[in-house]
Amino acid sequence: MDKLEEALDQMSKMPQEQRDNLIEMEKKRVCVCKKCTSYSECMKDSNEGLFCILGKSSCKVNVDTCMCKDCPAYNSFNLKNDFYCMVGPEMDLRRG
Repeated sequence: MDKLEEALDQMSKMPQEQRDNLIEMEKKRVCVCKKCTSYSECMKDSNEGLFCILGKSSCKVNVDTCMCKDCPAYNSFNLKNDFYCMVGPEMDLRRG
């Protein structure tokens, strides 16, 4: 089990409120999604982010650039993909 799988496993064991609070804290602490030029007003209004963990955006994505590989979470969890706002979370992409 790698770091990402361990983190997701630990999160799955948390009560929903604790998990939601952790996600919000990580969005503020490490997530670079909101700084990406592909991040839209719709995503902001929906409080979206951490696409690498939570999945693709519910908003239309106008691809400009991708900052996923610049995110601290990318290196911390040894992520391999990018454009998560469009293609979905790392674990889904790993499973194919």
